[in-house]
Amino acid sequence: MSSRRNHSPARTISHWRGLSRRAIAGALGALVLSSCAGLPGALPIGLGEPARVDGAALMADVTILADDRMQGREVGTEGAALAREYIISRYQQIGIQSFGDGYESGFTAPANRRRGEREGVNVAGWLPGRSDNDRVIVITAHYDHVGVHDGQIFNGADDNASGVAAMLELARLIRAHPLHHRVLFVALDAEESGLVGARAFVASPPVSVSAMALNLNLDMVSRGDNGILWAVGTHQNPSLRPVLEAIETGPGITLRFGRDRPEDQGRDNWVMLSDQAAFHAAGVPFIFFSVDDHADYHQPTDVAANIDPQWYEASVQTIWNALRAMDAHLAGQQP
Repeated sequence: MSSRRNHSPARTISHWRGLSRRAIAGALGALVLSSCAGLPGALPIGLGEPARVDGAALMADVTILADDRMQGREVGTEGAALAREYIISRYQQIGIQSFGDGYESGFTAPANRRRGEREGVNVAGWLPGRSDNDRVIVITAHYDHVGVHDGQIFNGADDNASGVAAMLELARLIRAHPLHHRVLFVALDAEESGLVGARAFVASPPVSVSAMALNLNLDMVSRGDNGILWAVGTHQNPSLRPVLEAIETGPGITLRFGRDRPEDQGRDNWVMLSDQAAFHAAGVPFIFFSVDDHADYHQPTDVAANIDPQWYEASVQTIWNALRAMDAHLAGQQP
């Protein structure tokens, strides 16, 4: 998520110095092969498979995306390119279809104090729905993070490898259990630079903005250290509140609503703090799932080892239950 507080360095990347892109990619390839051998989606998924989240798959994806080899996934870096390669490989493995010639769509990320203008890249694909309705649900999660500072890696496991891994797991479930709506999956770049990738996507989407029934944005969904998973956006979209109140939550999950009202001031209002802001500005209904700040937020200690796998799995199961319920509600059907 875009910074709520400043960060400070604590981890080193000395082992990266002198490595070529080919050597880095080779090391990543070995990691991918060892971690993905048993991931769901590698083989066709049967329609009779229970609609349950696979916690091992979530952690495998997070562990790879938050590995030191990704260099903190800052926009325009080799680490971001490696993360993108991995995400595309998972899209293909799951069976997510591309738009036109491929999954990637480039844009320019503005200069900051450390770097000049950079090329950002969103990664988008889609899965069909069960009806012939041309309305779509857009699921988003940013894959970039803040990179390397003073030789220290900011791996961004919760922020936001967790959201990308959750999106991939939702895609696997949707492939096995299609929703009423067609679903777009967008791994967004340059969120940490000011939601630039989301704004670029909404400005030039592969489908009409008017066809977007809902944006479901996932940003920091694995570290509910206080047990709370927030659903932001029911103030703006009140018809979705009773739908979400009725869902079954995963074990240990307290689903809260808010962070979206006029009385939520400053950094306590999350409506404009992540990529759903671009969709909201374009008039697209949204729900944003996230957790409260934790001790490792925007710190080099935001690593996969600090995620509680059981809570994370329960969080994503809750999000899957919410998605199914909102899909049915928007289609005028029963879940």
